[in-house]
Amino acid sequence: MSVRVLFKLLVLGGLSLGLLIALAAIGGVVHERKMLQIGVEREISESFAGEQQVLGPLLVLQVEDRWTVSERHSGSQEMREVARSETRSVTVFPESLEVDTAAEVEELSRGIFKARVFQSVSEIRGEFRLPVLSELQSVEGRETRFLNARVVLGIEDIRGLSSVPRFVLGEREAVWASGTGMTLSGIQAPLEWEPGEKAVKTPFELDLEIHGMGALFVTPAGAENRIRMQSAWPHPSFTGNFLPASRRVSAEGFEAEWRVNGLASNVRQQVQGGTALSRLQRLGVRFIDPITPYPLTNRAVKYGFLFIGITFISFFLYEIIAALRIHPIQYSFVGFAQALFFLLLLGLSEHIRFGLAYGVATAATCGLLGVYVAAILKSRARGVTFAGLMLFLYGSMWGLLQSEDHALVAGSVLLFVLLGSLMWLTRKVDWYALTSAAPGEVKGER
Repeated sequence: MSVRVLFKLLVLGGLSLGLLIALAAIGGVVHERKMLQIGVEREISESFAGEQQVLGPLLVLQVEDRWTVSERHSGSQEMREVARSETRSVTVFPESLEVDTAAEVEELSRGIFKARVFQSVSEIRGEFRLPVLSELQSVEGRETRFLNARVVLGIEDIRGLSSVPRFVLGEREAVWASGTGMTLSGIQAPLEWEPGEKAVKTPFELDLEIHGMGALFVTPAGAENRIRMQSAWPHPSFTGNFLPASRRVSAEGFEAEWRVNGLASNVRQQVQGGTALSRLQRLGVRFIDPITPYPLTNRAVKYGFLFIGITFISFFLYEIIAALRIHPIQYSFVGFAQALFFLLLLGLSEHIRFGLAYGVATAATCGLLGVYVAAILKSRARGVTFAGLMLFLYGSMWGLLQSEDHALVAGSVLLFVLLGSLMWLTRKVDWYALTSAAPGEVKGER
């Protein structure tokens, strides 16, 4: 192999390594900006409210069990009857639960960073089956005495409670106080009620206004649950342990409805076992921005070295086929121009829509490379051809970014086509002659 070809390959290898380091540094900048975005969201949630999850309402009945046991008195052999008592809580879940929620979403800004917050209004309806005293007995032979009742409403971030909820059970209206007396965050209200002679199904109504950031969830605590959510936000991500039975998503917003049977949920066991509210089964929606710049830019950077490699191969083909000589410095200018494309894309996408930022960065990079290549190859046609190749590559990358589910097969096909094109263009190059002569001294036949 000629010394000049060997030197050229070594220089290009070192240049490629330098560009790989530059791309890694740009990836670090993308990660840093993403962390700043997350920090802004955390800062806003600390002063506003975070993700919200609603549980309830639930009825919590306080009862006292009394019984006697026979014990031997200390210091004597006499057996005495000793009274024992224990206080416990019985949680009554709704027989039916219907939740209708409307949410308004807006974006709060801190500098150039934004966070999505929401204000929701919920109408919660349903009915409880109020038990008789005998149904509250836990162990046969013990006397069970009813003490009091309260209604509990679980709210993940209590700071998001926009107004005092209105709750009516039958004809009884509750007055709320902070805390739940359970392992749940939320509020509670004493209830004037005592067990009757027979179990009674009693309807309830609850009007709830809460605000938060990012996501809104509901825990299906009823034996039968029907939850409906709607908003003008056009980018919902339905998530949780249950997906909607029906949904409609458009540019004007979304509507979704869930139907969950209590037999398909273990919420009751979780609540009675003391599980934290955020770990209960739930359903709901995240208000996402699908075109946030950082994940898309990070994905684009991962294709960066591949595209720079394709560019270098194209230049090398010019040297082989067209008998041109291109200096390593000229390679480096072209490579760093492509690396700066990603930094330009990141900077623009923080201020304008990602699609527009991508188009501007592509036009600027391809225009710069086209003019530069036309100058160093002394041919306007070659500059236009090279700019067209770059447009094709960046257009292909845009397609890969937009079709994440099909990115692997699309990228594989693209690489196969590029490799096939490279093999076709160099099919008549005498590589033995190339390795014994300097670039520019051997021409391939086309």
